[in-house]
Amino acid sequence: MTATKKRKYLEEVVKDAEIMRKQITVQKTHAYNALIRGEITQKEKDRVYENVSKLEKVIKDYKSYHSDQKKKFHGKGKLKGRGVYFHNDAKELLEKLTLIIGEMEAGNTSIQMRNTGQSILDTLLRTKAINKSQYQKLVKKYFKI
Repeated sequence: MTATKKRKYLEEVVKDAEIMRKQITVQKTHAYNALIRGEITQKEKDRVYENVSKLEKVIKDYKSYHSDQKKKFHGKGKLKGRGVYFHNDAKELLEKLTLIIGEMEAGNTSIQMRNTGQSILDTLLRTKAINKSQYQKLVKKYFKI
């Protein structure tokens, strides 16, 4: 699961929790209206208010936990650019690069494969996951035009 998908999933979780919180809060209004109409006693209304307040606290903690989890995912997921896909996570980039080099050694030397590998190498160099000498060796060996 990419970072973007994880963030979107957690956003949905937080949104669902907010909807649930609103539904629970409505119970307070119903209890108040029932008290005014004389359908329940003050003691029953207080009991409903207390239970709803406890549930609201649980949901608030749940939302804050998942919001904090969402902030932990920094990558931008998959980015599209001229038919080239790459990830901003160094581990994912290195895995993808290893796969591309394996395919090139097996005989798949298509232009798209070279462009994808070159894009990944550029990103790794820019993020300082590899140094310039490693970059130059890989370009010379696998991605030279």
